[in-house]
Amino acid sequence: ELTVQIFLDAADETDGGDDDDGKHSSKRKAMPKLRKSNNKQCRATQITDAFAPAPGSGRIFIGFRTSQTTGLGIHLAAPLLPTVEREAIDFVDAALREYNAELLEISGMLMRLALEHEMGRIGTLWDGGKEERARWEVEKKERSEEEKRKNEKEEEEREAKKEEETEESTSISSSLFSFATFMARGVKNTVTEAIKPVAEIVGADDESAELLNPADDRPLCMEERDAILLMRAYCPRPSTPDSLVGQCLARGFARCLPSSAPPVLTAGGVVRGSDAKLPNHGMEAFGFPNVVRRIMLENAKEYHSLIAGVPTLTIDDLVRSLRDQVLEEKMLVRLLKWWPKVCRVERSMERRGLRLKEAIKFEAATMATATSNSGKTNKASSGEAQEEVETVPVQRLESILYYTPNKLMDGLPLPETSFPPPLQKEIGLRILENGVYHHWFSALPFDIWASFVASHECMSQGRPEDINIKVLAALSKHFDSLEGAGPKRRFVELLPKDSPCILFDIEGGDGNTPSASKTAPPKDLYLPSSDLTAFAGVGVFHKVSKRLTKAGVSDAFLLAMGVRTTISIDFLFLHLDTLTWNTNPAPLIKYLLEADLSPSDLVKLRSTQYLPAEGDESHVYAPSELYLKDAKLETFPFVKFLQWPTSEGMSKKHRDFLIKLGVRVDVPLASVMNFLDGECKKDEGARDDKVYSAALQYLTQRLGPQGLYEREFSRYRTMKFLPCIRQNLETGDVIKEMQSPTACYYNPSALVMGFSTLDPQLETVHIATRTKCSKDPSTSILIKRLIQLVDISKAKIDHFEKNVGNNDEERKKLREKLLTLFEAVFLYMASRTSDFEKRDVTLLSKKAFIPCVSRNQVVFYLPSQVFFKKESSSTEGTLSDDHDALTETLFQQIKYNAFLSLVGVKAEPSLQEIFDLMIEKPDEVLDTLGEDKYKMLLRRIASDPPFRHITKQIRSCPFLLGYLVIDEEIDSEDEKEQKAQYVLARAEDIYLVDNSFLRRQFPMLVSPMEQTLEEFYNKVGSKYVSEVVKKDFQVQGNTYHNTALTKSFASRIRERKPLLLSPSNSSRPLLPNAAKVLDDRLEIVQADKIQARYSFEGSSKHLKVTCCSKQRNRQHTTIYITTNPDWFDIGSAIGALILQRCQLEDALLLSQLLESPLQTLRYRGFPVDRILRPVSKPQPPPPPQTQTQTQPDKIKSAPPEEANGGASKGTSQNTNGHGPQPETTDDGFASILKQMFPTCPLDVIQGLLGPEPTKEKAREVANLLSTKVNSMGDEAKVHSGSKNEIRQESQKPPEPPQKSPDDDCATCATQDSENGQDENNSTLKEEKQKKKKSSGLMGKMLKGFHSHGNGGKRIIQDQGQNFSHTANSNTPSSPENDASTQNSLESMLNQAVQSSRSVDNAGVRSPETLLQSLPQGLERGSNGCEVIPAQNIQPFQGPHGNYKTRNGVKVFSAASSAPSFLSQNFNAVERFSIVIQNLANVYKLHVRTVAIYYEPTGNTIAFNSNKALYFNFRFFCALHKNNIDSSCYSYWYMTFAHELAHNLVTAHNKEHGSFTESIAALYLPDFVKLLSQIS
Repeated sequence: ELTVQIFLDAADETDGGDDDDGKHSSKRKAMPKLRKSNNKQCRATQITDAFAPAPGSGRIFIGFRTSQTTGLGIHLAAPLLPTVEREAIDFVDAALREYNAELLEISGMLMRLALEHEMGRIGTLWDGGKEERARWEVEKKERSEEEKRKNEKEEEEREAKKEEETEESTSISSSLFSFATFMARGVKNTVTEAIKPVAEIVGADDESAELLNPADDRPLCMEERDAILLMRAYCPRPSTPDSLVGQCLARGFARCLPSSAPPVLTAGGVVRGSDAKLPNHGMEAFGFPNVVRRIMLENAKEYHSLIAGVPTLTIDDLVRSLRDQVLEEKMLVRLLKWWPKVCRVERSMERRGLRLKEAIKFEAATMATATSNSGKTNKASSGEAQEEVETVPVQRLESILYYTPNKLMDGLPLPETSFPPPLQKEIGLRILENGVYHHWFSALPFDIWASFVASHECMSQGRPEDINIKVLAALSKHFDSLEGAGPKRRFVELLPKDSPCILFDIEGGDGNTPSASKTAPPKDLYLPSSDLTAFAGVGVFHKVSKRLTKAGVSDAFLLAMGVRTTISIDFLFLHLDTLTWNTNPAPLIKYLLEADLSPSDLVKLRSTQYLPAEGDESHVYAPSELYLKDAKLETFPFVKFLQWPTSEGMSKKHRDFLIKLGVRVDVPLASVMNFLDGECKKDEGARDDKVYSAALQYLTQRLGPQGLYEREFSRYRTMKFLPCIRQNLETGDVIKEMQSPTACYYNPSALVMGFSTLDPQLETVHIATRTKCSKDPSTSILIKRLIQLVDISKAKIDHFEKNVGNNDEERKKLREKLLTLFEAVFLYMASRTSDFEKRDVTLLSKKAFIPCVSRNQVVFYLPSQVFFKKESSSTEGTLSDDHDALTETLFQQIKYNAFLSLVGVKAEPSLQEIFDLMIEKPDEVLDTLGEDKYKMLLRRIASDPPFRHITKQIRSCPFLLGYLVIDEEIDSEDEKEQKAQYVLARAEDIYLVDNSFLRRQFPMLVSPMEQTLEEFYNKVGSKYVSEVVKKDFQVQGNTYHNTALTKSFASRIRERKPLLLSPSNSSRPLLPNAAKVLDDRLEIVQADKIQARYSFEGSSKHLKVTCCSKQRNRQHTTIYITTNPDWFDIGSAIGALILQRCQLEDALLLSQLLESPLQTLRYRGFPVDRILRPVSKPQPPPPPQTQTQTQPDKIKSAPPEEANGGASKGTSQNTNGHGPQPETTDDGFASILKQMFPTCPLDVIQGLLGPEPTKEKAREVANLLSTKVNSMGDEAKVHSGSKNEIRQESQKPPEPPQKSPDDDCATCATQDSENGQDENNSTLKEEKQKKKKSSGLMGKMLKGFHSHGNGGKRIIQDQGQNFSHTANSNTPSSPENDASTQNSLESMLNQAVQSSRSVDNAGVRSPETLLQSLPQGLERGSNGCEVIPAQNIQPFQGPHGNYKTRNGVKVFSAASSAPSFLSQNFNAVERFSIVIQNLANVYKLHVRTVAIYYEPTGNTIAFNSNKALYFNFRFFCALHKNNIDSSCYSYWYMTFAHELAHNLVTAHNKEHGSFTESIAALYLPDFVKLLSQIS
């Protein structure tokens, strides 16, 4: 059995004696203090708490009470299974846990059912007390007064009972009755504590609090108290110590009636929580039935929000509620006052304001009352008595758009769309002007009210009169407050000016007292102040009532409405016959001047004929037909003057008024022009020139910027009325005529071209300025007239030649006449030169219009065919200047003229024009100039060719001088003694002499022996003699292999191969396979006789030579030599093998490289030190070879080694480096280095190169081997000799090789690389130690410099080693040798510097490079490597738009950085470019070989890429941006030297340092001059 007990009876019985009026509320507040002061009373409270637990303190009873709470204000006793201690429920065991949990869920269901049952009981009781609550509302005021009296009485009783309560507390322990009484008190106190008083919740009694918290002072009834206690008992708290108990109860509570929300008590009764609403900022005051009272919510908030889930009222609920009800005016006023305050609390509600306005409907009681009163007034005034019917209309709030803030409208009719004044007063104007009502209402605009009142009966009928007067007064005050005529005019247009809305008084019998008032339209009334006595006998005139003036209606407003101040002009003209104004207009003008005329009156006065004319009494005229008296107008006979009494005179007022009416002061332009036109058509004798001149002067005085006729005169500019003169170009006579301003000019100089000019007897400048007559013809008209004159002149010349061609005298007259005419024309055109533009003379540049005398005839030439004469030129024809002679001889000349210069006539012909004439007429030019001047002209053309491309016409035209040598003596050394005949020929028929020997063999046309002309001839198509003469060699007799001569010659070629292949020894490019041609596959064969065959254009010659070369196949070449060979023939043969085109100087140089001793070549500056090597250890002699003579056909069957006289495979023969070398299997860098250093073993070279060597690695190994060779012992003696020594050597049998006492190069290199203990290396160690000591600041400076890319194309041996080696030599050196050595060094350095190349326009992009195995002596830390940083720069487009500075230095930026730094600091870039340019001039470099770049990262100051120099702008900004002085130039001078040294050496080694010092010393004098200039 489950028993549920809820202790409410004690509380009910205790509170029942209060009659539900809340009279003991003050006593309940005082009770907690009494309990705290009494210990026994507190124990009683603990006992009663056990029966009626507080919220969340209910306990679980399992027989006895446990420590487990229920989380509610409810005790639960159930057969639960406890723990052993019986202090808690057993949830440990699974079975017991399930049982206890299900039992607790059942308990939760029973609690829900108990809640439903109890709330149902309370609902029934609530419905029964409905009438009592309604009665309480009716008797609210009486109860309030009675409550006050009861409160006073309770206060007295409370003081009297204090002693009684003290006595009861002393005897509570001895009496059960006393304990029960104290327990009841405890229960009562607990219940009252749970209920908050109403006044405490509502807050202060001000307007804002009352609107947001509506007053609800009705005390709690018994049902509400029971509901509060019941709901508080169900307010959840976490159950302790095990929260699972509360969770199980909650699950059971939720599972019972899951589709229905728990019930709550609202103002309409007990309903489900989902159907009830919680109050929200006073929204509950607007007719919601099921709203929870605020006091109920505050006492059981957790129940309403968590258990029942009652939603809060929203604006949407309010809109729906208002759509279904009609508000009283009182509630409407409350709603409009409440809305701004709630929007201030919750801003989001303001967005729904318009929807709320659309939903509001209210009873318009105030409007109904106003309408009813208005109806009563109207009925009373009309004398009708009808029964009043009271109706209260319903109006929607959305129909009200305006409120009335203007006090002018008080008591006046208002439109239905505005608030009635009583309702607006009750709401308050301040409330309606609140910002939340910005989209609801707006102030009633006065214009809208004026439009409304204009249709009201007070304005349409003028009734009632008091309202009419008030309305007119309000309208007048508003009209006077407006500023400007426009707003006033627009306002008056709203008013009914045609309705009878203005009152006027009907005078009584005495004429002063008004007897009655009537209304009339404004246009029929006059101002009260109008004086109409002059028209008293004409008619009756009504004036505006004076009551309007007293009410404040202004005259200005009345005039704007249409009220008159005087009689109408129609009335005036209607009665003109009764007045005395017909003959004398003065009185009429005087009256009209004083009258206030309307615009329509003025129009009628201007168009009516009522004014007399002077001397004409038979007719009257309109004002526009008459003129005021003026003597200037008497010139025109058609002018009529106004009749005015001369005795009275005319005042300024009268004159201005007459002009206003339309009386003229000036003659219209059309009348003046018609008069002039009529005079022009008259004959010259019939025309009065004096009158015409006066009329013309009258016209011009009224023209100009401020002239009366200025705007209209443009229509008459084509009318012919100006007296002009014109010269007849045929006869020279002057003709008078009339012309329009557009067809004549006022500059007399224009007569020379047949133009009309103003008559000089007139004031030409004044007339031309006023009539806008041009001073001179426009440039287009001048050019057109010039062309016409040219065409007419040509026609005359043709006509003369056809008809009178034999008359020389007439021809001379015609010629002089035309030349005189065009000379004057050109002089006039020259005075107008500044007026011409280039586009104006474009047509003349292609027109032959310049007359010149050619063969006694006048011929017209183009401007490009004529040139100006020089003033200093002699008339005799002997000219000192060749160019002047060419001009005078070949072209037409004319005296200088500025206009002709503008058109295109030049002072002298350009080279292009002379060249064009030469191409067109070469024979005439040659005949005219002669050979010397023609050749001079060719030199000028060759030095500056006047063409970009060689056209087919240039190639095919015979304009070049070609010489055919005759009477030539072959043995003559002086070519000047040879006779030559010149002819004109095409370029392909003339040959360039690059080989005089070949030229002497065949007759041919050759070019002049001048380099400039030869280059020009070659450019236009001439070929070299060596190209057109074909050579072929024939070997005759026996051939010999492996002779002393062939071995010695082969050894010499191998020995000096690097010199032969050096690109610095010849300006001609090498063949791609030049190195392979001179390798071991080159075969040397001795022959008995060699014959050369030369052929040219079908003829041939045979000569004997001593050397030639032949190509056996693609990979093998044979050189044939004879006994006593000529070194020049040898150089020619080798040059043909290795050079693309071998000329005489190339053959001579190669022969000198082979023939001269090495020491001589060294002193001459050739890099021969790479060929000097120490003598290697001799090898065992090879087996004896039997020299046999073989025929040429047997050579083909012999192996290459035997054919070259070498040993077979597996053997090695080394005769001081002269013999053939063993065949190697590597054709790469190892093979090349082996040929350069034959004394070093191949395996040592391959070990130094490492796997997959690069070009840079090969250069470093070559550098290392060169250093090792020169650092060992004595210099190896290299066998070299002259031609005689070779001849002697060829006659001796081969001798066995001698063994060298020193070790070979390979051994030294290996030992040095392994342990570095060779005593020959001690010098390097000492130098290394010195370098360590001196590598301080300079080493840090040089750390920022890096060579990059292919900067060093050649590996050059350190010149310092050469000097030290020479110094250590025992052979003394002469001063001459020292000077020669220094000159050679300087020549080599200068050549290296000048080999710098142009900067790449696309930028530089290269990866990071690591140089390994650096030469000994270079410090790079522990790894022995040098890192060349990566570079990635791209062109930067500066402000000039061409990727350059102003002086032409190219600018780049790093691809990884933004170019904004260069853009912001480009002025500094310009200053840096000036420094770079000045230093480039010192080193004699062009600016295209240097560049500026910006790289914000890394330590690179500058770098050398492909022999182009790049300088980092970042270091200039950091060091010298603000101070460009000598230190700045010194810094970048050394930077230049450092980077230029990389043209010779790539790595930073001793060679590079030596070259840097040498380059800096070489250009130091020029640098000192630069410093002296900048200082």
